[in-house]
Amino acid sequence: MSIRLSAALLIAAASVPAVAADVPIVRTPALDKLIGDRVAGAPVDCIDLPRVRSSDTLSNPDTIVYRTGQLLYVNQPAGGCGFRSDPIIVSRTPSTRLCRGDIISSVDRGSRMPMGSCGLGTFTPYAKAK
Repeated sequence: MSIRLSAALLIAAASVPAVAADVPIVRTPALDKLIGDRVAGAPVDCIDLPRVRSSDTLSNPDTIVYRTGQLLYVNQPAGGCGFRSDPIIVSRTPSTRLCRGDIISSVDRGSRMPMGSCGLGTFTPYAKAK
């Protein structure tokens, strides 16, 4: 491989944004109200979209709570998404799974104006205590 090609590949690899390191879920009163007495499990990288029944968004910090039957999956994208007043979440994925690093967009529910986009973090499952 030529030196020029090697240098070009290194530059291209350096320009690809890395997925930010995950941080623990920031608990807020609004999130605690949704989670209730559920207990956190080990974070997972993906969830199955066909199992998602609904989702809720919270701001400060930006949080998405996906409901899949008995489990709630909490995702707090690193760097935030700029959620304001109950946005519509738009996800485009080539598969039936929503995964860490996938890009989602938020749209204002009233005006239908785009509000921003962000990359998802890991999904922390919360299950009812046994």
